[in-house]
Amino acid sequence: MSAPKVYAIIPARGGSQGIPRKNLADLAGKPLVAHTIAQAQAAERVTQVYVSSEDAEIREVAAGYGASVIERPDEFIHDNSIQEVDRLLKWTVLELESQGHEIDIVVLLYATSPLREVATIDAAVRMVAEDGYDSVLSLYEDTTYLWKLDGDTAAPTNYDPATRGPRQKENWNQWAENKAVYAFTRDLLVETGCRLGGKIGYVEMPKWRSVDVDKQDDLELVRALYQVKGLGNG
Repeated sequence: MSAPKVYAIIPARGGSQGIPRKNLADLAGKPLVAHTIAQAQAAERVTQVYVSSEDAEIREVAAGYGASVIERPDEFIHDNSIQEVDRLLKWTVLELESQGHEIDIVVLLYATSPLREVATIDAAVRMVAEDGYDSVLSLYEDTTYLWKLDGDTAAPTNYDPATRGPRQKENWNQWAENKAVYAFTRDLLVETGCRLGGKIGYVEMPKWRSVDVDKQDDLELVRALYQVKGLGNG
């Protein structure tokens, strides 16, 4: 049996609200998107790496770092619709297939999660390719006590303050989706229009690697972690 064709797709819009031109922001001497391109290229089973963008400069930068690029249609330029990324992924897969590409597994990697490890990508792909999972996502354990706000009042949502004990003795665990790695079959995406479904597996990541760069504070935190953790340009 031939090895599955695994395509990594990196969405990278030119417009962003929290940080202008976020995907080109400098991180350790390289634009943010370049870190995710390098991780996808280093992944053992990824066959092709594509950056999807409406922005000519981002496509040029991505190509300069060795990624293939694809220009997204106007309907996917603005990040304001339900399941927009999943619809973009489906369009991308079908567009590439119309050009003669064969795709078995899709890996979604957001450029805003530069602290992921290549091993995490490999583990997610392996679970889909070998272990019978239809989709896999990355999670981190979150021990936060959560509250909801209703006007001027607040109420706990995941614990009872009257029975609060040491955190390690709580009888619940919660896991947060960190937007770092998704892997799923081509058929699941095309047939359901959603990246997650069927038999869903997960790969665990440390919380510190789970920073999603959305605002300036996130970018500054990632830059600090690169220095403190000695990540260099990797």
